Amino acid sequence: MCTMEPMIPLKRKDGVGTGNRSIVHRVTPTIVVKRVCDKGFWEGIPEESYDNGEHPFARELAFYKALNSRQDRCPEIVACFLALPDYFFLSYCELNRLDLRYFERQEREVRPSGLHGRLIRVTGYEDIGLVARWVIQVTSALAYVEKMGFCHNDIAPRNCLLDRHLNLRLCDFDRATTFGQPVEGVVGPWARKLIAGPLKGSYGLCSARTEQFATGTLVYYMVYGCEPYEDELGPTEYDSLREVGRRFSRLEFPDLNRNAVLDKFISSCWHEVFPNMALTAYYIKRAAKDIALEPHVEEVDCGKGRRDCERLIRDGLLGSELALSFQPAWRRYLHFFVAGARAVWERLVCLLGRSCRMAVADHPPSSPPSQPSQQSDDTPPS
Repeated sequence: MCTMEPMIPLKRKDGVGTGNRSIVHRVTPTIVVKRVCDKGFWEGIPEESYDNGEHPFARELAFYKALNSRQDRCPEIVACFLALPDYFFLSYCELNRLDLRYFERQEREVRPSGLHGRLIRVTGYEDIGLVARWVIQVTSALAYVEKMGFCHNDIAPRNCLLDRHLNLRLCDFDRATTFGQPVEGVVGPWARKLIAGPLKGSYGLCSARTEQFATGTLVYYMVYGCEPYEDELGPTEYDSLREVGRRFSRLEFPDLNRNAVLDKFISSCWHEVFPNMALTAYYIKRAAKDIALEPHVEEVDCGKGRRDCERLIRDGLLGSELALSFQPAWRRYLHFFVAGARAVWERLVCLLGRSCRMAVADHPPSSPPSQPSQQSDDTPPS
């Protein structure tokens, strides 16, 4: 007789990535689940240190709900099949994060924790045709995000994933906000601190200006293999970041000399030439069409993905409580009826047992009459 294997809980599934406050598990060949970290997973990070204590997924949940309510789809954004308050079911990108690919072409110091440390030198560069394709794809994704009324606010190599055909997919919208919100959580070279005007000393309000500036730094990373000035500044990380921020705030950018088309685009983004991300994407798509490699894109079936996710939840991936909430209505009603009937039955048994004990206490059984003692056969008669 064939028996169904029990569902392995999510926390025991293979981990394929981590974020600031999240862990990503692979649950099927095509689906991963992003969940909130357990308390204490990252030592030294206080509970209130992330976005003023709001739920780590609050912004990303709002973005994905808006995304999944739309009729059109953007293939350059990682598909979200199902968004729950503590869990996101996302399409799996086999080749992982963009920055991990670039680490293979960098020589870096190794920190005591085993993580990558200061850059020593870049040992190789990515193919320009592939880079051009990635630039077209990421700007297309950002134009779509803009059309939705959002800013990503955390454009970086770690938030770009690669599928098995080396197509770039934008991910991680935990800092996404609507236009006009203060820019938070970023520093140079990913944002430029304003040195004049009413917002002097801040990074301004999120808009096409801030999005294209970060895009320029991302494209620089793709073309030159590291962040701006990362290969020039000293070993002290804090002082290096402060110096990069100072240079960028004064529009002092590194030399650009690797590819005329992409170099011009980087400079245009850093100088905030484009009025919106739609024109940013349109410009680079036309300018790089002769050098960009043709993409091979497989369409993601979001409907099937959602059904698969709901089946995983029903089978117990996220625990019994959520499994029940995804059952058909008749089964939920049956569960509540059986649970209610069982509670009533247990209550009746308890009351019956109590009544019996009280009856015994009020009317104790009478002692049996004493029997006359029998004489032993060996005792002589008197």
